[in-house]
Amino acid sequence: MTIGMITDFGENDYFVGTLKGVIKKINPQAGVIDICHGVPSYFIPGGSYVLEKTYRFFPAGTVFLVVVDPGVGTQRKLLLATAAGFSFVAPDNGILTPIFDLGRDVLVREINQDRFFLISGSSTFEARDRMAPIAAHLSRGVPASDIGSETAEYVINLEYQPQLLPPDRIEGRIIWVDKFGNIITNVPGKWLFEKLGSGGFTHFSLRLNDREIREYRRDYASASGQPFLLIGSHGSLEIAMNRRHAFRELQAALYQKFFIEFS
Repeated sequence: MTIGMITDFGENDYFVGTLKGVIKKINPQAGVIDICHGVPSYFIPGGSYVLEKTYRFFPAGTVFLVVVDPGVGTQRKLLLATAAGFSFVAPDNGILTPIFDLGRDVLVREINQDRFFLISGSSTFEARDRMAPIAAHLSRGVPASDIGSETAEYVINLEYQPQLLPPDRIEGRIIWVDKFGNIITNVPGKWLFEKLGSGGFTHFSLRLNDREIREYRRDYASASGQPFLLIGSHGSLEIAMNRRHAFRELQAALYQKFFIEFS
């Protein structure tokens, strides 16, 4: 069974290695895949984004351990969600919002069976002491019903999804920045063409700080030196600059709000 890990732990400390050790001790046969440990510290929407754009490429039955947890050690719940043939173990802080949005197929449980934990007392490393053991036991075939009780009360990040504001605006946010400085937004690329096509509009304008972006390109190489919009392989709109770090040059910020207007 595969376990995919998404965290904000980085690569410089022993945290990720310890999680793998805990998992392998419980299930030596588990295949552990590092999806991303570079989520910006405490940036819950970034963890949501990585999960949303990657989970569907994994084999059915994969367990996802998703840990970006500013509330570690507090009384917030730990969740086990099952959806689309996958399992997701995470703190109850909104990081599973894109999974909750999948609809009726989603079943959410509060993890409350501490016999599966390494320790039963308080912990400031719950990824090691609680969440990694749960993921490992799931990968061994322990039923979700043995691990937690169904719940309909959990945190949803209502700001994670973009908004269509009639008749001619889209409200979006900067959700990720890749290695090349491309600014990834939470706006589906298809929204742009739905507005420009069936919406009856012919031009768009995106303002970010003091820059106005009106150019769209299908690839990076054909662009000029100016910022432009592009639909990335993830299906979302990007703000990019050809061979330049758009995030720095545009003085953007993570989770910054912006608007696209049509005319």
